[in-house]
Amino acid sequence: MSTVIGKSLKVTGSIEADEPVMVVGSIRADLLVPNHEVTVEADGRIDGAITAGSITVMGGSLGRLVARDIVRILEGANVEGDVAAPRLELEEGAVFNGRVEPGRTEAAMRVAAYRQHNGQVRPG
Repeated sequence: MSTVIGKSLKVTGSIEADEPVMVVGSIRADLLVPNHEVTVEADGRIDGAITAGSITVMGGSLGRLVARDIVRILEGANVEGDVAAPRLELEEGAVFNGRVEPGRTEAAMRVAAYRQHNGQVRPG
């Protein structure tokens, strides 16, 4: 089972899930899914940090991306924000503007979880 955030749904704040999440709509929120995949579809957009097991972006993302395994930025994606992950896949035709921090993944995930649970969520 997975959670789908559709085109007509607008979310502001923070989201925490313990299942895969697919973003088809527009979100202004931090997304914490530490044990599963987050996919931002071609029509999807997220303004906020994503912390997940793995992240695939085909649409738009503005904010930090932290993944335990891999961040994939596919053709047609537009990503603005830093990436902390052991692996990064950047396809030709994707736009990426940010820094890559391969060695800081676990620390970044702990900080994101702490902020989420203590009401200190800050996009990007």
